[in-house]
Amino acid sequence: MAFIRTVLGDIDPSEFGVCDSHEHMFRSGGPEVDHDKDFRLDDLDASIAETEDWLGAGGKSMVLMDPIGCGRNVEKTVALAEAFRGRAHFVTTTGFQKGDFYDHKVSFAATNSVEDLVEQMALEVNEGLDLHSYNGPIVKRVPYKAGVIKAGTGYSFISAFEQKTLTVAAKTQLRTGVPISIHTQQGTMGLEAAKFLIDQGAVPGHTVVCHSQKNPDRFYHKQILETGVYVCYDGPDRAKYFPDSVHADNLKWLIEQGFQKQLLLSMDAGRASYQKAHMAKVGKMANGISYLLERFVPTLLEAGISQEAVDDMLIYNPAKAFSFVEAGA
Repeated sequence: MAFIRTVLGDIDPSEFGVCDSHEHMFRSGGPEVDHDKDFRLDDLDASIAETEDWLGAGGKSMVLMDPIGCGRNVEKTVALAEAFRGRAHFVTTTGFQKGDFYDHKVSFAATNSVEDLVEQMALEVNEGLDLHSYNGPIVKRVPYKAGVIKAGTGYSFISAFEQKTLTVAAKTQLRTGVPISIHTQQGTMGLEAAKFLIDQGAVPGHTVVCHSQKNPDRFYHKQILETGVYVCYDGPDRAKYFPDSVHADNLKWLIEQGFQKQLLLSMDAGRASYQKAHMAKVGKMANGISYLLERFVPTLLEAGISQEAVDDMLIYNPAKAFSFVEAGA
């Protein structure tokens, strides 16, 4: 039987509902926060309020994408999930981000073998997350499990370190059936990462390539989709990159090319300034995660994308992409 592994347990994919397929509710520290304090998301009350707003707009689920070494806060993620038990579903991640966020000589991922890393990732999927995200020698495993594994690639390259973590993701999927979600820097190397994962044995229909819209070359997106993986269009309401109309036009074209069943949507609101509740606490207004449903979906419909296609991108495709594949398949 197909299932999605949420923080609070496994569910039938039909229960997943409207899904934000790549989101951030907690980032308590780490290299991104060191680079820019706007990346800090460490307020449980604000995350609860943001989720309430998402539910009020019609949302149901979120896939949370902060991995090991990048500020993942297991305790607060569990508290958020418990606050919405029976009302919302949260999937959380194991694995790693792009290589720039780790020391390539002495970090946990650098000094351990692929086989040992796969063993630790599989434990997070099958037995429970480490409360402290493997930040030291003491492991405190809790009874809440990862439902997706992450890896990342750099801008226009995939380093040896990143090839290693991609291999770990593929082999962990082979071991456990866990879906894979990939960070691409500025939308580059998505095709190359997809092909690399597939060569390592990953199942395309349970693999997601994210951030492709930051390189808004729809012909490149078509090439990625032709491998059989999903592409997540995340980050509308980012005028500093491209207007929403560019993404709407590209999505419409990709749907016309036959890829409606392989597209996902998300806000990827990984900065405090992108979230309504965090900004309200400092007296500022922001559109928040609900923008995806309240503003971007109407834009897609106005652009000529059907309600059926919108439902696929928000409901039916995530339910398939984030379901576990039969281990060893």
